[in-house]
Amino acid sequence: MTISFFAPADIAARPGPRYKAIADALSEAVKMGRVTPGTKLPPLRDLAYRLGVTVGTVSRAYALAAQRGEVTGEVGRGTYVRKRNARNDAAGGVGAATFHTVPDETQAAMKAALPAPVGQKEILGVAMRRLLDALPDMPGRSPFNSYPPVGGAPHQRAMAAKWVAHGDFAPDADELMICSGTQQAILTAVLGTTESGDTILTEALTYTAMANQAASVGRRVAPVDIDEEGLVPQSLDRAARETGARTVFVVPTLHNPTSAVMSERRRRDIADIAETRGLAVIEDDIYGKLVDDRPPPIARFYPEGTWYATSLAKTVACGLRVGFLKPPVAHIERARAIQYGFGQTVPPLMADLAAMLIESGDADTLTMRQIAEMRARHTMLHEALPGHDIATRDTAPYAWLALPDAWRAHAFVEAARTRGLALAAGEDFMVGRTDRASRHVRLALGQPLTRQELAIGLGIIAELLAAGPISSSLVA
Repeated sequence: MTISFFAPADIAARPGPRYKAIADALSEAVKMGRVTPGTKLPPLRDLAYRLGVTVGTVSRAYALAAQRGEVTGEVGRGTYVRKRNARNDAAGGVGAATFHTVPDETQAAMKAALPAPVGQKEILGVAMRRLLDALPDMPGRSPFNSYPPVGGAPHQRAMAAKWVAHGDFAPDADELMICSGTQQAILTAVLGTTESGDTILTEALTYTAMANQAASVGRRVAPVDIDEEGLVPQSLDRAARETGARTVFVVPTLHNPTSAVMSERRRRDIADIAETRGLAVIEDDIYGKLVDDRPPPIARFYPEGTWYATSLAKTVACGLRVGFLKPPVAHIERARAIQYGFGQTVPPLMADLAAMLIESGDADTLTMRQIAEMRARHTMLHEALPGHDIATRDTAPYAWLALPDAWRAHAFVEAARTRGLALAAGEDFMVGRTDRASRHVRLALGQPLTRQELAIGLGIIAELLAAGPISSSLVA
């Protein structure tokens, strides 16, 4: 849409901030009759591109125009020039603090902890072609007309062993299972370590899907205090004693959502407590490959009681849906029986593709690219939100933003949504009390498809933080 009074040269020539220049140009056009009541204004992104400014600048301009009583936002439709009448003139506008501009379409999504695009399409496309060309012609040996062995074929498990090896943590291929992503690996571990009605301990902020899985199979989830390293050993010991729990779920590397990395000393302490209390440990190491200097996994210190899970989702490509599970050796047959009973063996074509990517080094290439891209995106994050309290690591696919006291997380998420940005509220990760995370949001830095899209999202966040809470007709 082209609106003549939003001319780049005119806006640039006006004194003062750009947002005010845009609002003044609109105000003049309204007063001089060059724009008629009911005219729909351009979406934020379109006008920002036309004028060479940020989306946040245009959003602020529209908010100022609303304060002057010249425009109004209509949920689901966009921003319109208001009809002038006595009531509107007397009202003096709706006020910038109560105005929502609802874009015509989502501008950015920063809600899901996905890997950033770093050439997966090209590398996986070539690998898939190579895989298909290499398939044998003999009937019965193709992944298209046979079921895979429970837990994966030998060559797939061999590549899994190569992928999960870290220092002196080097499981044998026979100790590993191929799964349909980490979620299936975790569910297998939940079913393998608990009975219906049992309690699973976990960080007070935790991976939402695990809590949902546990609830769906009749398990309770109870919180354990966390600090800057993650799970607090003394709190784990107390919770195990008080609840009688049999299992603890933990993300020791790039804890979701805070990005905490547990020290080796802390991991050893957790292992000691788990062994003393007879706790099974479900260790989610899905982000481990993103941290070069990470300590050994808890499974290294407590192999007889740890169910170790990881995948290629956050480092290579989430669409592969290929994960790896290392149960304690004594429980691997039980784990295979659970996987078989649920009919959840991994699609063999995907497992073969994953094995090929690991063997060729393409998986490592994509991981290194992912690390580099996350570092670049973290630089953008800190440049866009200087001075704000942000917990993260420079290779993590997300950041944990503490909001100013005036904000609540769900109000902030709703305000962002009306501007076309999807976020995850802190409460979404809480186990038990939600007030501890009511002023936090998780920013998923990998989900935007481009750095430009990330910049749009960060601009919206910066504007919301600067403007303060925004009430809306969306909330009664």
